[in-house]
Amino acid sequence: MSRPLLVYVHVPFCMSKCHFCDWVTEIPTSDLLRRAKDPDRVSYVDALCRQIRQRGAELRDQGYQPVIHYWGGGTASILTVEEIHRIGAALHEVLDLTDLRESTIECSPETLTAEKLAAFRDIGFFRMSSGVQSFHDPRLRALGRAHTAESARRAFHLAAEAGFTDLNIDLMCGFPGEDLGEVEHSVTAALSLPVTHVALYPFRPAVGTVLRRQMARGDSQILRAEQKQAYRLGRGLLTGAGFPEYAMSHFGRLRCHSDLAYFRLEMDWVGFGSEAGSLLDGTFSTAPRGRLAAYNRDPFAVAERHPVASDAVAPRLMYQSLTTFEGALADNWLERGGVPLEKVLELPAVRHLTSFLDGVAGLVRDQRGVRLPKEKVAEAFIDLQFAAAPREGKQATTARAVFG
Repeated sequence: MSRPLLVYVHVPFCMSKCHFCDWVTEIPTSDLLRRAKDPDRVSYVDALCRQIRQRGAELRDQGYQPVIHYWGGGTASILTVEEIHRIGAALHEVLDLTDLRESTIECSPETLTAEKLAAFRDIGFFRMSSGVQSFHDPRLRALGRAHTAESARRAFHLAAEAGFTDLNIDLMCGFPGEDLGEVEHSVTAALSLPVTHVALYPFRPAVGTVLRRQMARGDSQILRAEQKQAYRLGRGLLTGAGFPEYAMSHFGRLRCHSDLAYFRLEMDWVGFGSEAGSLLDGTFSTAPRGRLAAYNRDPFAVAERHPVASDAVAPRLMYQSLTTFEGALADNWLERGGVPLEKVLELPAVRHLTSFLDGVAGLVRDQRGVRLPKEKVAEAFIDLQFAAAPREGKQATTARAVFG
């Protein structure tokens, strides 16, 4: 019997470094901004294809069958048509990608062309996800985004014309100084496009980002009550338009299967590329972070390896599980980690997290697992962002600061 697998490909390049993004803080800017034909970028694609061919063949021989296929970054859509076809050919050579529940390409509007979208469709993508974040041009400039509201609109129409049938847009709310009119404008603009899914994330000034440093130097504050109000407004607009909420920040006529697979531990996953994580046979591992040269030399190197049910990994996975309305499912945790959920909940860092959430929202525990009341999920996690701040009104802190 085949074993379901999520396949993730990491593209660590961008047109520019956004002021809010903490996904690439450990990559030197000189590596992040490497353009096509740059020798180090060429070497990266070579190493990536080598890793895919060898590791993918091993997973195939172990009985894994991909059901979800996802390219992210960085900016996956920064790839050239030639690079897209090279990576796609390596995947198709060793893995069967013909029967997928989801096949998603992450795109940034300023990098999209009809030719690139056709190339992505050629190798099997049918879902596009784009981090637009806002339809307010001054906000986009403050965020360091390279696109405009108009170019974002154009990108979604191009994707629909190219044959993408599942379109997600990422938005953010709760910025310092943002009024509710701006939130309403962005959500309404998103709903005017041919989208099937909207992700609405409360802003958090993550450590290591430009916006975090700007807030530390100035008078900007994020008020907890205002951030909750912004999220409630967005949620009301989205659910009223027929986009039901099924996890914190997730609203869709079609669900995001890749996120649910991660969050609910529905299956094993493999990550190809620098910094990518994998969860296979009860073990979570990550590729080396930082300079691309290390990955280019040895794409099979492992920086960290931990059991799923360990203090090093379980808190992060539990955090993600509890953002879904189903919560942490006992059967999935046992299958992925080999340890009963009750034992995982006894880990000190996990207990710290669940104690906080239980205090602000009340956890529900039964034979299926543990979860938050669905109407309290989002507000509980907004509270968590503020938990380590000296007092309400100070800048939010990351979840990492709360439970390590």
